[in-house]
Amino acid sequence: MTKIMTKIVLLNLFITLFGCQNNENIDTYLNRLHGKGELNGNVLIIKDGITLYEKSFGFTDGSKNTMLTKDYRFNIGSIYKEFPAVSIMQLQEKNQINLEDKISKYIPELPNWSEKISVQNLMQYSSGLPTIGWDIYFSQGINVNDNHIMEELKSLKNLEFEPGSDYLYSNSNPILLIKIIENITKTTFNNYLKENIFIPYGMESTIIKEQYPYEDKTLMAIPFNTDFKEDDYKLSVKSLLFSSTANNMANWFEQLDDFKIINEKSVKKLSDQAKKGDDIQSPLGNTEWKNDKIIEHSHHGSTASYECIARRFKKDGITLVILTNQNQGNVYEISEQIYDIIKSDI
Repeated sequence: MTKIMTKIVLLNLFITLFGCQNNENIDTYLNRLHGKGELNGNVLIIKDGITLYEKSFGFTDGSKNTMLTKDYRFNIGSIYKEFPAVSIMQLQEKNQINLEDKISKYIPELPNWSEKISVQNLMQYSSGLPTIGWDIYFSQGINVNDNHIMEELKSLKNLEFEPGSDYLYSNSNPILLIKIIENITKTTFNNYLKENIFIPYGMESTIIKEQYPYEDKTLMAIPFNTDFKEDDYKLSVKSLLFSSTANNMANWFEQLDDFKIINEKSVKKLSDQAKKGDDIQSPLGNTEWKNDKIIEHSHHGSTASYECIARRFKKDGITLVILTNQNQGNVYEISEQIYDIIKSDI
């Protein structure tokens, strides 16, 4: 009887997704967006561990010669910042680091301001470190690499504010977290992730590319604008070149929020914001808790013409992942509409 009821419930969900009577169904909605040129990418919807919807829309690159499939990887933008933060918590659970430690302990070559900044300040973007001058590098055609960023930080005289007193979203923070992880573990961040996250938690399709433009474009969605002109910047900062599939992103959000990668106390720590206010993120983006239970974990990311979002509505058992290689600034709106369609018929 239990198996029969389970099949009935799943059948009702499939009817909701593919033939909702009272609302525009998900497939119709997404196809309409694609037809209007407002969606080029991959969409994955999971309910209680069952894949309810998985579809690719559009092209792999600006040539429009090859169609996307579910196996293509997309740059995940700011979502990458979760990985150094979670890695730090793994090290803390092993008593290899303390969040209150000053970063000068692990990166002694930095200026004196490093004696004021704690590891936790880096995770919460409350360090006072300024944003990186990407526009200057790109306007000069410089292929920005990790050494450029470290030299920029070494030459920094003053912080934007006293550590812990304010919030400033800057890539300098996770880049230094990665440096700390490498100095503690005596290996590259890429190797650390492979051994401690990617392989153990079913994320073998997630990779960190060496540079953009990519030398190896195998199963890589290439970013392009609305005129199908491919992005032409140069970048070799490996920490910013995280690429993943929709399936791997779903694995990450589900296992992280189920406390399989780090414990519940650590996840809760990574959900804390430096301060309250609009557009202020925690290391995990935006994570809502109620009565010590995760209600929702959402994170948006974008890099030039890439845009993506991953959302786990844990209380509903729903995971949504949208990865695009043509930035329309609409993935949050799309995820909201999908969620509303699902919820309206459950």
